[in-house]
Amino acid sequence: MTFRTLPLALAVLSILAALLAGPAAARGAQAEGRLFVLGFDGADARTTERLMDAGLLPNLARLRESGTYAPLGTTMPAESPVSWAALNCGQNPAKTGVPGFVKRDLASDGTPMPGLGHVRYESRPSASFETPFLVRTILSWNPWALAAAVGGGAALLFLVVFAALLRLRARISVPLALVLGAVGAAGARVAADHVPHSIATVVANPTRTAPFWEVAAQAGVRSVVIDSAMSWDRPEVPGARVLSGLGVPDVRSNNGDWFVYTTDPKVIERAPVGQSTSTAGRIFRVDERDGRIESWVYGPYDFVAIDSAEREIATIDVRLGKPGQSSSEVEALRKRRRELQTEVLPRLKVLDAYRRTDEGRVSLPLVVDFQADGAHVAIGQQVQVLQEGQWSDWYRLTFELSPLVKVRAITRAKLVKRADPFELFVDFLQFDPAHPTWWQPVSQPPQFAAELARATGEPYETVGWACLTMPFKDREIDPVTFLEDIEATQRARELLLRAAVKQADWRALLFVESTPDRVQHMMYQYADPTHPAHDAHKAAQRTRFFGEEIALSDAIRASYQSMDRVVGEVLTQHMRPGDTLLVCADHGFQSFKRQAHLNNWLAEQGYLALMPGTTPALGRALAYVDWSRTRAYAVGLGGIYLNLAGREGEGVVDPRDAPALLAELRAKLLATEDPQGGGRAVRAAYVTSEIHAGPHLGEEPDLIVGFEAGWRVSWATTLGDIRLVETSTPGLFAPASVFEDNLLNWSGDHVSVAEDLVRGIFFSNRKVVVPEGGVNLLHLAPTALALLGVAVPAEYDLAPLAFRD
Repeated sequence: MTFRTLPLALAVLSILAALLAGPAAARGAQAEGRLFVLGFDGADARTTERLMDAGLLPNLARLRESGTYAPLGTTMPAESPVSWAALNCGQNPAKTGVPGFVKRDLASDGTPMPGLGHVRYESRPSASFETPFLVRTILSWNPWALAAAVGGGAALLFLVVFAALLRLRARISVPLALVLGAVGAAGARVAADHVPHSIATVVANPTRTAPFWEVAAQAGVRSVVIDSAMSWDRPEVPGARVLSGLGVPDVRSNNGDWFVYTTDPKVIERAPVGQSTSTAGRIFRVDERDGRIESWVYGPYDFVAIDSAEREIATIDVRLGKPGQSSSEVEALRKRRRELQTEVLPRLKVLDAYRRTDEGRVSLPLVVDFQADGAHVAIGQQVQVLQEGQWSDWYRLTFELSPLVKVRAITRAKLVKRADPFELFVDFLQFDPAHPTWWQPVSQPPQFAAELARATGEPYETVGWACLTMPFKDREIDPVTFLEDIEATQRARELLLRAAVKQADWRALLFVESTPDRVQHMMYQYADPTHPAHDAHKAAQRTRFFGEEIALSDAIRASYQSMDRVVGEVLTQHMRPGDTLLVCADHGFQSFKRQAHLNNWLAEQGYLALMPGTTPALGRALAYVDWSRTRAYAVGLGGIYLNLAGREGEGVVDPRDAPALLAELRAKLLATEDPQGGGRAVRAAYVTSEIHAGPHLGEEPDLIVGFEAGWRVSWATTLGDIRLVETSTPGLFAPASVFEDNLLNWSGDHVSVAEDLVRGIFFSNRKVVVPEGGVNLLHLAPTALALLGVAVPAEYDLAPLAFRD
């Protein structure tokens, strides 16, 4: 090579290096600006486009004009935990291990049954957590050794104090020191019983892949994350400060239990039993006597008592295994074991969300005193005065499981009606962010939640599904109460956003807000005149929402405008020159007008057979299926599974025949008409192995149904049920029709709808090269890492987006 050709060679090598690195990665590595990622759950592309064109979303419209806008492709299924996990990690559901809200589980004998796909319930040893010093010390010692060590140390200390410092005589100081040492030993032994060796009610995260902010933090790029879905129960990574969202449980280890206390005579059951609703509600009958109402608020499971009972059983088993005991001793031990196994633990350890009693949970008294200035509502030791229709401020509650283990919770209440009948609504019991627990932290590191509470100056909701969709679905609250709660939630989230921006020394910030999703789920019935539940009079009802007087029919529009306002605040108040903004959504939305019972369709088409004598009481959770004559069944939000030989316990489909059977099912689904619904009901049917690849593919359905706009899988199908009707022969039941109107308040949805009908939004303040096929949520994680100058992991499914500027 000559001197003249050297510059040319270097230039060629530089160009090749840039091409190999990729445009976004090259520019991202050199950029010094910060990255903002704003995620809006359920922000629909078509709705956003329509409102931008109408001039109602000025900030997003400016981004579209000066930067980039594109519809954002989503996952199939388009369910929030599935989509957010894929977006966070840049990998499809067969890699993330999150198949949906509900999945098919197999019992020990291979019998299919519905199970949870976005959370897991686990029992974990306390030593696996980062526990407080005192708890950690107690756990690290044998209880009797701890008692001996504390007793001996205390006796020696007091002996030194009494004899050496106070110069007491030996006949006084020695006995006194021994007595006090014995007290110390007894105290240490008792303390050991107040610390659980295992936690029976941990709500675990099934996600098997790391989100992009953890990858960035491991590369030295500091991140702040607010309300991110599927991010709780993750190992702490220095440099990543994360407040988790969707998936975080309430203190009752559920998705958000709520309560109504009423004097309504139609409600019979009082505490602790109550009347269960179709979702996670519990309604308790109360009685007013002399202007006073008394009941209870039931909190967490008493896992300290559970642990104590299980350890006592283990001790009994050891003693029963030792020879030389009398028959009376053996009988007493066996009696005590039976009592623990059949009475104590069943009362304490039932983890079924639909349990019909709250007995065994730790509780606090609820007292309502009616006085001249209003209803004095006391929960535990806190009293607030409420007028009819008024929300309380936050109650700060303490549920004491033992002197060393306490659960701090927050909740609010609304006095719905003062009388005729009295009705008090009590919101979810949420972990108090100012006092995080060590066994179920809501943030990483655990103290980050408390730091944010101090920064905002007030508590904030920590449960992952923070809004009151389920009470409204069950018609236990009205739409105004629902919207009041929505606004309170978003206002608190905006305070968290401002506190997050002020965090020191970060380069990436992710903020997720869920208002569009929650509002569209419940308010489509008012916005869509063609919805079967639409009532024009109710749709015209007025209320205040985000400072504006609106009709209920405008609630969806107002929720999108609140999203636009947040984007505008970030653009004008928080971003600096050189910063990059990405705006995204996990999925879009459609009106939910007709529901399809997939197990009824499978029975109608001859793929699913019922056991003889099946009644509505047995038509639940696949218990009615005659597996010897069934080739396919449905469970979850649009998933169909083959009854596969070698996988299901009584599988009849040869794996070699599976591809042909799936093709046959797809063809018949695509030809399915809804006679009353006005046409074809199914737009697409996805063979999962054709769209996903990864080690957890076997946890997903074999086929995913994608309905046309207006249709969705039925609630019954979700839990593996079948809808039955009585035939002309009394007592004989048969599958009902496949389709029916959706008349519930839950009137909008995205699950089980074809992917191209529920695409989300993508915006950037920079010009992006939109790839052929469009932008997909799987682009977000690699693009974020490239912008931060961090190498994109090889396991990511897509390359980073390229930028023109």
